[in-house]
Amino acid sequence: MDTPPSTSSAAAAARRATDPDSALISAVADALVSSSRLPTLPPMGAVLGPYLPRLTASHHPRVLALAAANPWLASPHALIAYRRLVSPPSCLASLLPLLPVLPYRNLFPLLLDFVPLDPLRRLHRHLLMSPPTAALADAALSAYARLRLPHLAAQLLHSFRRRGGVRPSLQAANAVLSALARCPTTSTQASLDAFRSLIGLRLFPNHYTFNLLVHTHCSKGTLADALSTLSTMQGFGLSPDAVTYNTLLNAHCRKGMLGEARALLARMKKEGITPTRPTYNTLVSAYARLGWIKPATKVVEAMTAFGLEPDQWTYNVLAAGLCQAGKLDEAFRLKDKIERLGIVSPDVVTYNTLVDACFKWQRSSDAHILLEEMRDKGVKASLVTHNIVVKGLCREGQLEEALGRLKMMAEEGLAPDVITYNTLVDACCKAGNVAKAYVLMDEMMRKGLKMDTFTLNTLLYNLCKEKRYEEAEELLHSPPQRGFVPDEVSYGTMMAAYFKEYNPEPALRLWDEMVERKLTPTIFTYNTLIKGLCRMGRLKEAIDKLNEVMEKGLVPDETTYNIIIHAYCKEGDLENAFQFHNKMVENSFKPDVVTCNTLMNGLCLHGKLDKALKLFKSWVEKGKKVDVVTYNTLIQTLCKAGDVDMALHFFADMEVRGLQPDAFTYNVVVSALSEAERSEEAQNMLHKLTESGKLSESFSYPLMKSSVEEVERGKDPDVKPDTETGGNAQGDDQENYRKRVNELCIGGQVKEAKAVLDEMMQKGLSVDSSTYITLMEGLIKRQKRQTHAAG
Repeated sequence: MDTPPSTSSAAAAARRATDPDSALISAVADALVSSSRLPTLPPMGAVLGPYLPRLTASHHPRVLALAAANPWLASPHALIAYRRLVSPPSCLASLLPLLPVLPYRNLFPLLLDFVPLDPLRRLHRHLLMSPPTAALADAALSAYARLRLPHLAAQLLHSFRRRGGVRPSLQAANAVLSALARCPTTSTQASLDAFRSLIGLRLFPNHYTFNLLVHTHCSKGTLADALSTLSTMQGFGLSPDAVTYNTLLNAHCRKGMLGEARALLARMKKEGITPTRPTYNTLVSAYARLGWIKPATKVVEAMTAFGLEPDQWTYNVLAAGLCQAGKLDEAFRLKDKIERLGIVSPDVVTYNTLVDACFKWQRSSDAHILLEEMRDKGVKASLVTHNIVVKGLCREGQLEEALGRLKMMAEEGLAPDVITYNTLVDACCKAGNVAKAYVLMDEMMRKGLKMDTFTLNTLLYNLCKEKRYEEAEELLHSPPQRGFVPDEVSYGTMMAAYFKEYNPEPALRLWDEMVERKLTPTIFTYNTLIKGLCRMGRLKEAIDKLNEVMEKGLVPDETTYNIIIHAYCKEGDLENAFQFHNKMVENSFKPDVVTCNTLMNGLCLHGKLDKALKLFKSWVEKGKKVDVVTYNTLIQTLCKAGDVDMALHFFADMEVRGLQPDAFTYNVVVSALSEAERSEEAQNMLHKLTESGKLSESFSYPLMKSSVEEVERGKDPDVKPDTETGGNAQGDDQENYRKRVNELCIGGQVKEAKAVLDEMMQKGLSVDSSTYITLMEGLIKRQKRQTHAAG
């Protein structure tokens, strides 16, 4: 066996004379080289035992560099073992000597360990400045891609292209493209730039490369660019495969573009590419999701005819579509059919889908039958099953039964998760039992479950709903006790509650506190603040906040503009309201039906009926959506102006457009007909309302001006709808109003009773049908008597 020459030489001897550490460094390097040539690497502690007491951190990079440069080094494992023994994993100096000598199989895991310990990106800067070996280039690209740092991987790829001299493998370049495709914050342009660098490095793309590009375009919604990638692919002599088409089909189906999806399937077959089971399953899923069950069933039949048997996933998707469309009986028949034919057996996913639908469509008895059937057939309930049942029971108000599921889960060896507890906490809060919610939270903590912001925000919302603001503030400001981390929604929830109470100062204090805590407000949080300021009449401050939104690079949405427009209309400043409408259009936002209703309501409230009618005409001619509120606004204003015939014209037009008049519409029209001494028409309309079944046991209608606010709330996740804030106070108000209406009707004071009814309905309180009919009939009879007396 050859003996490796010592690193000591005449030059080394000269260095030792001036550097007393050189002898130690040379000796350790020689020991490492020698141990690398042994059949089995001995323990590093034994190899370096005599030297370890004298070695310091400054020696390690020099030892590694000297050993790595020795041509007699047989294996890099000795160097890796030495670094692992004596140097911190985050030390770049001891890593650099290894980078040129290690093969890919050693470099890749080494970089996976090092990169997370390198927050200053020192290694990345080194790689950008020093040309790496091909193995190091591949390992670096793959490591940054695996660690979800695609922007760093892409920078390296671009630098390799610019500098030349190093050419990574196609596999490493594809890893960069894959990481870019998975990252939700990167643009399609970043992927295209990486692809151009790949081509510039003279790497020939393969099917996987192009499928990644197609996937990137599809995930970003740029389907036209995804399709154009097919022609680029053909330019490299490649044809789309089943994966390419399946990706395109899935993207088009998710956007509801089923006509285009069918055309893609036809093109796929024409090009001789055999559809796979995922191809058909994609179409089945799309049809089922839209509730188009017949086309979905036809796809299943075509799938079978093509020689592909539907699998469990196919039938589960079909069952989910039936359940979503409310066709539970058909879903049950499908389950029975596949069982009877022995195609597949219903699994836990099948049962979960059906049980969830039964609770959703208020067929809880069927849900319990299914749960028993699961047990009888040996299908073990999963955690998802229990969470579905807990949610269903809570929705039905059966809180004790829902809490009992915790014990059942423990008996089945399942541990409740955060979703289970969050559902129960939310239900306890809605039931007014906040104390029990706290007990559940403590139980979560004992079980080691980390409570999330949903738990916190649920409690905050319900405490605010009960006007327990001090407790809510205490919970917000002491989250570490239970592991809470408040977010912008937490602050937005409390701010909205304070604004609702016309108490802006605490809301603004919370805003400042949120900003101080470096919580970045979203556009939804800004909408809460802007809406609150507008509600307080502080429109100028709201505009300042809107400008702040623009300065911070956030994009105002339709809700933002609608809030400001509503505030201007409320102040009677219609000129500025329409200016904001125009600005909305200039900024590429499409005004919606809320915008139209807000502007129309403002015009009507301030006596500009002609302009409101012109706005309506313009809106309809452009093919834009109108709703019941739009018509109610005009009908009420026309009735007040005494133009009952025109109001009746719009009433008829509603039904032509497929819009059903509500209780408010009938109330306004019946009252207007009665006051116009057209009692017979009023009586006929009242009978029509009663016979149609549209007059339920109780009904209410929102004010037109508040309908705007309600839609805004629906779009704003920071604020829950006020419809949940009912309670005893509201019930008492309803009963008191009903008594007053009935007493006035009995006393013949119908006009006064009508005024009370209007006040009641404007407050959003429900009116029982008997009270409404009694009052309307009294109003009609009074008008008949007056007409008869006048005759």
